[in-house]
Amino acid sequence: MNTFLPTIRFDHSHHKLVVRDSTAAVDVLGFEGHESLSQPFCYDIQFTSADKAIDPATMLMHDASLTLAAPMAEAF
Repeated sequence: MNTFLPTIRFDHSHHKLVVRDSTAAVDVLGFEGHESLSQPFCYDIQFTSADKAIDPATMLMHDASLTLAAPMAEAF
């Protein structure tokens, strides 16, 4: 009987980046943001991936979600 378990992805990053319409698994390397009152905000996010064939068109200028979390030792 062949039973395959789903792959569980683990990374050391506490920050998560999800890009709409992209299935590439990415790890956040770092980010920098600029915000001002009554001005658009802008974030530059650097990430790495084991997927070496990511098409830049699937990542650039797409809606994305960046989630920040404290390390587990500091979260409690």
